[in-house]
Amino acid sequence: MATQYVVFSLNDQCYGVEIFKIKEVFSYRKITPLPHVKGFVKGIINLRGVILPVFDLREKFGLPSADYTPFHVIIVVEIAGRVMGVIADEISDVVEIQADDFQNTGNLPPGISREYLAGVGRKDDMMTILLDVDRLLSQEELEMVDAT
Repeated sequence: MATQYVVFSLNDQCYGVEIFKIKEVFSYRKITPLPHVKGFVKGIINLRGVILPVFDLREKFGLPSADYTPFHVIIVVEIAGRVMGVIADEISDVVEIQADDFQNTGNLPPGISREYLAGVGRKDDMMTILLDVDRLLSQEELEMVDAT
């Protein structure tokens, strides 16, 4: 059985999210910062009358920060029943990963944080880190996002 993933990049690394978890994708737009909100939550945006919190996976994953440009994208996803935006460098592809091309996280080197990883997908010569969106944020982080 195959599953479709939307592949996006952060710091030249490919990540994938199951396509059904993505509501929409649009070009980066100005984010309104919120006072007293720290860390990876960058602020909020107004998307057709709906206020969405937006966060940066670069900070969540401990990657180097980047200046946002119009070429960045905001991916609207549903995480644990909440709709929010995630900033990514770009969307590169939609791939179908067969069960034979899926590797679970047990084979990854020690020291890699696995709590939000579904596995690693291989398509042709490309390796994609597959994210488990519902486990991407801890309960404490979800509460912080809810407070925004």
